Amino acid sequence: MPREQLPPYLRVSADLRRKIEEGELLPGEQLPSLDRLAAEYNVSRATAQRAIKELASEGVIETRPRWGAFVAERRD
Repeated sequence: MPREQLPPYLRVSADLRRKIEEGELLPGEQLPSLDRLAAEYNVSRATAQRAIKELASEGVIETRPRWGAFVAERRD
């Protein structure tokens, strides 16, 4: 499926995953807030939240209530 045809939440999660894999976002680093992600990717806050949930379900990030989302420690 071409990148343009991906649902917006998958486009956001794919880009965040790429940033993590390429070391742009490091283990333990906090991701931007939902509002900031929504603005950065020009999506709704709900779409940004769905992207975060997608990455959390894959174990790529960890969410901490009232703190936010953080890049998970690498499991090599």
